[in-house]
Amino acid sequence: MKKLLIVNNNMKVGGVQKSLYNLLWSLDGRYEITLYLFRNMGEYADKLPKNIEIIEDHSLFSYLGCSQADCADKLGQRLVRGALAALCRTFGRHAAMKLLLLSKRTLPEEYDCAIAYLHNGNPRNFYGGVQDFVLHRVKAKRKVAFLHCDYAVCGANNKKNNRLLYGFDLIAACSEGCRRSFVRTVPELEERCRTVHNCHRFEEIRTLSKRDPVIFGGEGIHLLMVCRMAHEKGVERAIRAVKAAHNGGLQLTLHLVGDGAMLGQLRTLTAELCMEDHVRFHGEQDNPYRYMLHADLFLLSSYHEAAPLVIEEAACVGLPVLSVETTSVDEMITGKKCGWVCKNSQEALEQTLIDLLSKPEMLSDMRQALCGRKMNNSRAVEDFVGLVEE
Repeated sequence: MKKLLIVNNNMKVGGVQKSLYNLLWSLDGRYEITLYLFRNMGEYADKLPKNIEIIEDHSLFSYLGCSQADCADKLGQRLVRGALAALCRTFGRHAAMKLLLLSKRTLPEEYDCAIAYLHNGNPRNFYGGVQDFVLHRVKAKRKVAFLHCDYAVCGANNKKNNRLLYGFDLIAACSEGCRRSFVRTVPELEERCRTVHNCHRFEEIRTLSKRDPVIFGGEGIHLLMVCRMAHEKGVERAIRAVKAAHNGGLQLTLHLVGDGAMLGQLRTLTAELCMEDHVRFHGEQDNPYRYMLHADLFLLSSYHEAAPLVIEEAACVGLPVLSVETTSVDEMITGKKCGWVCKNSQEALEQTLIDLLSKPEMLSDMRQALCGRKMNNSRAVEDFVGLVEE
């Protein structure tokens, strides 16, 4: 049985962490897996398969696994992490990485394959470091870097990040669209880049969607967004689109599940548009799937995305999706016939939403088709096995 080492920052709620959580459950004992975490923390940490060995870092790399808020009650940790973040802002991540690497010896065991599951980001942000760790502090016959991002636009595309990727034997992009984006940016690495689709726990999602499902009151159409309230998610565009549809005489309500830095601004915008009765904020939820079961349409209005897990999560419980155009929507929505795609602009989102909601039979027909569809991880697992055993 091959020995794999998978390295990540933590197991908090997030797209990369959820993708990793799903993958570990989907592999089902196929490999001897060690999960190396900079911090063994997060909502998924206690829900991993029991046959996974977990190792937590205790060097300076551990500060890449936590936020400044996580260190709030520990003055020493707060000062160290703050200093490392300041070093990144001033001199770049590579400067901080020199200190982190000095604080850590190479792991004693050798693996058949070592996987850096988290990509690096903006070089001025104290983020990532997983690729550096795998390249310089792990012994393995094969080393693989995962990309869960639209590499060209997410801030990762810079000389130092690109140079680091040359050290890996293979690079795994989470969708074909993400692979194409990376190859356009770093064409010299095209031969090393593979597509490895995300896994999902479809049965778990269906079960959770039926656990105390939310019944939306009132008439009209109920739209749902589940995301971080952050700038890149474009939630303000969705609120404005709902306002336009409301002005056009349509009855609808937008339900927002999630928290984030822009929450206050979004509440203010909702009040300014006099849409408090048509935009509902539900906050962070342990089980967002219970909001999906009786919603009419899932909305995705991001300025840019990689391969959002939530698209296939919605589809597996029969919820159609309307998304603006991003890197992977053609293969995830159009190709799989689970919704509709419009151009990535405010005007296109508003017009498409109005056109779609004016024909509610389209929503019900799509929902009926999705409810009869079987979904599994066979292709995603095959992608991963090919990556490890190629």
